[in-house]
Amino acid sequence: MSDLANPYEKFAYAYDRIMYNVDYPRWEEYINDLFLRNNHQPQKMLDLACGTGQLTMLLAKRGYEMWGVDRAEGMLKIARQKTEQLNLTIEFQQGDMRDFDLPQKFDTIVCTYDSINYMINEQEFETACRNVSNHLEISGVFIFDVTTERNIVKHFHSQTFAENDQDYSYIWQNIYTYADKLCRTSLTFFIREGDLFRRFEEMHIQRIFGANIIKKMLNKTGYELVSIYDMYTFSKPHRNTDRINFTARKVREL
Repeated sequence: MSDLANPYEKFAYAYDRIMYNVDYPRWEEYINDLFLRNNHQPQKMLDLACGTGQLTMLLAKRGYEMWGVDRAEGMLKIARQKTEQLNLTIEFQQGDMRDFDLPQKFDTIVCTYDSINYMINEQEFETACRNVSNHLEISGVFIFDVTTERNIVKHFHSQTFAENDQDYSYIWQNIYTYADKLCRTSLTFFIREGDLFRRFEEMHIQRIFGANIIKKMLNKTGYELVSIYDMYTFSKPHRNTDRINFTARKVREL
């Protein structure tokens, strides 16, 4: 028998170790290159869906006043611990990108690593865009990325990943359906508790959004599209693009 957990609550335990290959310094450098390219000078920034705070902390080290929001308290607990160890000042708050409510606005909001794809339909995506807008100053910048259907089909669909470690094991299974453009990921964890391992399960669902839908939604929710790039480049997305980066600017209140 296993316990069903909300996405990333138990994944948090080993997230940084499982995702060791994610090049966060490269991601942080790319975001700063986008700022320079668009003559944008951030001061107060929100990292939305910040996870364990890897990117948040790199941005804080660069001198930005950072806040982080994530819906998984398990991820935030680790983020707070790491921030304290590094003697950084970052405000972390629990919240869903669709309805988080912070007492201030920001000049920049970033939402990385396919987090937008967790909005499973256009209505949820629109709600998230509106809530981000509510927390942005006029002319504030919203930077986010989405995974592509090519990436999901080539690297995840019908594939199973597994790993054993001294204090945890996991099985990661993925199924993508073209009809609804949803990737369903079943994660089974076995986490050591004393001499035994407790089993937990998480179900992750991600929706693929085409560029045209995203452009339409940004326009509808008060943004102008500044750029759309193949990830880590300043080139247009192409047939082999695995992740697309969007930069949008808030131009009107809703």
